[in-house]
Amino acid sequence: MKTRILRTKLYIPPPKPALIPRLHLIEQLNDGLARKLIVVSAPAGFGKTTLIAEWGGVLVASQASRSASHEPKLAWLSLDQRDNDLGRFLAYFVAALQTIKPVLGIDALRMVETVPLQATSVESVLVSLVNEIAAETAVFALVLDDYHLIDNPEVHDAIAFLIEHLPPPPTGMTLIIASRTDPPLPLPRWRVRGELVELRSADLAFSVAETAVFLHNATGLPLSEIEVSSLTNRTEGWIAGLQMAALSMQKRAPETVPEFIRSFTGSHHYILDYLTEEVLRQQPEQIRTFLLRTSILERLNASLCNAVTGENNGRTILAQLEQANLFLIPLDDERRWYRYHHLFADLLRSRLTQTQSAQIPILHRRASEWYESQEQIVEAVGYALEAGDVDRIEYLVAGNILSIMYHGDLAIMTRWLEALPNEIMRSRPRLCVAYAWVLAFAGQFDDIEPVLQNVEHVLASPSESDHTAWEPSFLRHTEGQIKAVRAYVTAFTGSMSCASKLARQALEDLPKTDLAMRGCAALILGCALRHQGDFSEAEKIFAEAVAISRMAGNIHFKVDVLWEQAVLQLAQGQLRKAMATCEEALQIADWHTKESGQQLQVTGYIYTLMSYVLREWNELETALHYAQEGIERCQRWGQADALVQGYFYLADVLYAVGRMDEALNALQKVRHVANSLGRWYSVTFGEREARIRLAKGDMTAATRWVEESGLDTYAEPSIGYRNSYLALAEILMVQGRLGDAWNLLERLLPIVEAAGAMGAVLAVLILQALLLQMQGRSDQALALLEHALLLAEPEGYVRVFIGKGTPMGNLLRQAVARSIAVGFASRLLAELGANVTGDPVTQFKAAAHEALVEPLSQRELEVLHLLAAGLPNKGIAKTLVIAVSTVKKHLKNIYQKLNVHSRTEAIARARELGILNNL
Repeated sequence: MKTRILRTKLYIPPPKPALIPRLHLIEQLNDGLARKLIVVSAPAGFGKTTLIAEWGGVLVASQASRSASHEPKLAWLSLDQRDNDLGRFLAYFVAALQTIKPVLGIDALRMVETVPLQATSVESVLVSLVNEIAAETAVFALVLDDYHLIDNPEVHDAIAFLIEHLPPPPTGMTLIIASRTDPPLPLPRWRVRGELVELRSADLAFSVAETAVFLHNATGLPLSEIEVSSLTNRTEGWIAGLQMAALSMQKRAPETVPEFIRSFTGSHHYILDYLTEEVLRQQPEQIRTFLLRTSILERLNASLCNAVTGENNGRTILAQLEQANLFLIPLDDERRWYRYHHLFADLLRSRLTQTQSAQIPILHRRASEWYESQEQIVEAVGYALEAGDVDRIEYLVAGNILSIMYHGDLAIMTRWLEALPNEIMRSRPRLCVAYAWVLAFAGQFDDIEPVLQNVEHVLASPSESDHTAWEPSFLRHTEGQIKAVRAYVTAFTGSMSCASKLARQALEDLPKTDLAMRGCAALILGCALRHQGDFSEAEKIFAEAVAISRMAGNIHFKVDVLWEQAVLQLAQGQLRKAMATCEEALQIADWHTKESGQQLQVTGYIYTLMSYVLREWNELETALHYAQEGIERCQRWGQADALVQGYFYLADVLYAVGRMDEALNALQKVRHVANSLGRWYSVTFGEREARIRLAKGDMTAATRWVEESGLDTYAEPSIGYRNSYLALAEILMVQGRLGDAWNLLERLLPIVEAAGAMGAVLAVLILQALLLQMQGRSDQALALLEHALLLAEPEGYVRVFIGKGTPMGNLLRQAVARSIAVGFASRLLAELGANVTGDPVTQFKAAAHEALVEPLSQRELEVLHLLAAGLPNKGIAKTLVIAVSTVKKHLKNIYQKLNVHSRTEAIARARELGILNNL
């Protein structure tokens, strides 16, 4: 499942004011670029991050003097405890690499996001990542900052594997680990091999000379050598201690500084508490209160700080804190978002707990309310969790679960809901229903029914949940939600008729005020009806869903409804209308992004469907781009069926461009998920795989799918599986079972015609025409082809014809020769020529000229071309360097051969035959 990347974790900390150049350490880091690993290990406050950031700045500044192929580059990843999840860690690891080169690690990332991480798949991910890194010739480094926060052995094993298999320098990647403790990695082995450079607290500690420069820059006070030496010795060069001392001295009268230095005693573990107290105590009450109350925030901006503190001075104080260098780190170039130095934040929180513990839940609740007001519900839930406010969690989750899912925060919400005590979850029906929805969108269908049965048990036993009785309206509302969830699951795993029944019952039980859930139920009903072939009723239901989305003001849901409408239009053969609907959805999404700054990941659906239409129009390069963009968004979203459909469409495009192995690889990435979603997805997966393997000459695999698909050649075809039946018919034709194929197509045609599934009608007619052609019944074949061409031309269908290759080319040439839909057939021949071996121009001209009484000569073709360009007779004569009388003679011959009487008619006839398009 796609991890939502917080870009500020990839932000290289900027150099700090009054920074002390540490050239000897920078030189050691430079030397480390000739090794696989650099470890910077020291306790908190020794300037690990600052040093590496300074070194990174030196690298950037020195790039101008280096050749482009050897510029060392730096990527950064600031770790936190949530990165102990291996999948999340690898996703962020790749995201950091992609700040250097956007395509680096794409294959590894897709594997992380599409399959469960097990032992075998982890190694596959790491092997793919190492191979991509090994292919890079540039020198670059990746910093893993705060690595001490990682305690998951799986992450350590992954890092060890990467380091062991990284290509040897000087090209490729050097990994830099900054940690408060030695990482649990095989450092001794790498040390012996000379693959490791280490910097430790003794290396990082300020010397007396560095302390003198630092204190002078920080305080401006005329400290004596003895005073500087005293502070250096008593802090043991510990940078954080010196920084805190400098902050304290800034607030003192100069005459009191010597006494302060003399009283500054103890090891840094105790100095830490002492100086924190000194710093906080000397701040104005307003600043101290602000620091303590806002310490609960992971990120700060003025508005959020105002909401948490209850004051209106957030912008002013943040500016003061930054100016005073009071452990405040900017997270963007506009200075809108900040965070506290991690050490300082820890100290502030500790102080807050000691002095104002009763305020902590209140502060978290205020933060939750602010995020709710910004419609950032996931963050709002997170702070409600910190506040321990279960009622608020229930209110936020139950009231916004569909919005949360459409935002794509499924993994986070699952983790948070599962973190709640069982007794709390089980006693709160609305939370359980929300959890069921999260599981449904994630495709974890087997886990849903026990959750719903628990809800029904709680509703039937109010005494067990501290309710004397449930309100009838609440009972019916909850029952409607349960039916909606079951309808969703049944649409994947059961019968569509049962799903539509459940969806209708849900709509009866859900109150008119629950627009989000009613819209979802309507959407499920429309999809079930579409799958059953009731297209007209599905259209009505989708229209109702659109109206509900407008009333609810839910942009995510509206985009989803438009996608479902476009799928229906596609099934009806309305390619242009489907594309227009998709474009409308993207316009809505773009507007939302501009207004809110948030990208709608639900648009992944839209991009993949557009790729399907573009592929059918034979715009393959654009189709591939849209499929890839769509999959990236679907991965960020995390909804299982959207991701599977995206890879299906990507495989279709790769198949069309002849990249069969890549098409198979695309399918393999979602094999497990597709099989878990239900029979339709499983059969559809097998159908696509069988087509590709058949194209690669693997008849055995195609035959195996025919046997295992469960599709009965002689039973009445189900319209929901129409594409699979088409694939089955095509395989039967290749097997030589022409009678079985014909019988199947004859039974399928009236079913798809009755439903109005014109895309499938077109595909049936084409296969029937090819089948008749194989039997030598050319006249009947051409009659069916003519019908197909008439259906296809208004919508611009191309791939459904030319995807059949040479047999279709032969049939189209016969159609042109017999003046059947000459213009469109000729265009298809031209498109087909670009997709098969041989000279497409020669093939096209031969086909076009068969429709003429006598072919045009080369000179006549040249005259015709200039005629179409609008040149008069004199202009043609001048261009071709011939007499005007000769031009007139050529025109007479052209008119006779084309059976026309004027210039206009000649041009029109030539365009109809496709002659002008290929001169």
